[in-house]
Amino acid sequence: MKDKGGLDGETSAVATRQNFWRECLRLRPSLIRVARRQGVSPAEAEDVVHDAFLRAAQYTQLDPGRLMPFLVAVVKRLCVDELRRRASAQQVCTHPRLLPMQVIDPADVVTDRHEARWLLARCGKLSQREWLVLLWLDQGLPHEEISRLLGTTRRATECIASRARCRVRRWMARRLRSAGERAGY
Repeated sequence: MKDKGGLDGETSAVATRQNFWRECLRLRPSLIRVARRQGVSPAEAEDVVHDAFLRAAQYTQLDPGRLMPFLVAVVKRLCVDELRRRASAQQVCTHPRLLPMQVIDPADVVTDRHEARWLLARCGKLSQREWLVLLWLDQGLPHEEISRLLGTTRRATECIASRARCRVRRWMARRLRSAGERAGY
């Protein structure tokens, strides 16, 4: 024989859960608006609100009269968490030290350096300073180190390097034009 009180207790628990989910369904649009005002996307707002519902459902001692303030607080906190997560992910994705290193073939590096040295050896219109700056940059020295070696500022070293690169480009362009004219292009 079944206990009449136990059956009523189960029916009461089911009714309470149904009332809880009906109330959640009623509050859903306003909670999504709260989440959107916090700056999350529509899809993230949906996820945040559903997560808040699940947290409220797990909190068995929640007073039904306090459901709306509880859900608003949870939604706001979840939105802040989402925005923090997004900001840190953005920072990780854009920080130069945290970006994955480019895989460069060592043979290409050696070939490029050899070609740069060959070009510098044939480019006679560079001053001693310009030649040194390009050579040291080719060896991987930073601008600060080169400026210390030359006794100039970092900005002056950058200007020297820029002028030298322009002269080398012009020299190369003249060489290519003259080679093209000789070949009949």
